[in-house]
Amino acid sequence: MKKILSMICCFCLAIALAGCSGGSAKVQIKENIDFELLDVLQVRNNTTNTVYYYFLATLTNNSGSSYSMSELSYNVTDESNQDVHAIDRDQATNMQAVPAGDSTFVYGYVGYPNNNQKNMGIYFPKNKEFLSFDKVKIRKIDDKSVHYSNEEKFTLYEDSAFKFDVDASDVTYGFENGSSVVKNLLITYTNKTKSRLVVPYITPVATLKGIDLNDYKDRGDFSKMSLEDIRKTDFKTNDMAPATEDIPGKATGYQCFYLTPEQAVTCRISFTFEHAVPDFSNYNPKAIQIDLNSAALGYSQTINIKY
Repeated sequence: MKKILSMICCFCLAIALAGCSGGSAKVQIKENIDFELLDVLQVRNNTTNTVYYYFLATLTNNSGSSYSMSELSYNVTDESNQDVHAIDRDQATNMQAVPAGDSTFVYGYVGYPNNNQKNMGIYFPKNKEFLSFDKVKIRKIDDKSVHYSNEEKFTLYEDSAFKFDVDASDVTYGFENGSSVVKNLLITYTNKTKSRLVVPYITPVATLKGIDLNDYKDRGDFSKMSLEDIRKTDFKTNDMAPATEDIPGKATGYQCFYLTPEQAVTCRISFTFEHAVPDFSNYNPKAIQIDLNSAALGYSQTINIKY
């Protein structure tokens, strides 16, 4: 799964850290620094024979000074076979430093070929501590509940615990400050249970097949043009159609990592294609595409954007 670096992390901080699980799922990774598991989710993909582990934890600083999160070092691994190589991983926190007496969330996932791993957990190499995922109840889901649809509004995934809805009905294309902008893709994550859940979020990736405006600086100051102006601009060179290329979009919005009991979070996602436009003189219904991806669930679906 591709990590969208510009997305803003949403940790759903409404629930107090004081409500964390018991000490059996806790290790001390440094004097007066505690790491505690809150929730673990296993996602099996029977089609690709992969398995992903998502976890949510807290790091609590009981010391008398600030703790830098750059000191935190860990690996998600099988205790009995730490040489198994991950095919995908990510980790995130919502603080760069944890003040004395404070706590922060730690989120992560790792994907492996499904080799019947025996004892998955988190290994802390600095003090050689291992925190098994079996210390909490591992929830298990698979790819059977994934849905595909050609509708603008549809349920992407639903089971007894989760419901993920996509709404592309109000997605718009615009041209702002010399760049193309696609706005208002909505993904709503719903927790149907009375427990807190770590979320295997969906990663949207957008691509514009179009014109790099940096190649046409002689046609004017694009940063001052409106969409109407840019539509009228002639990008032909020597009476030939302009060259087009695949240009990635920079995403802004939310990754939803965690849901409190019966909570729903709607993530509003936008994409900016810097210094790029589609070829308005040759309309292509597939020129601007948003791919909804989940490597864990084996899901990929394309939405075509009108312009």
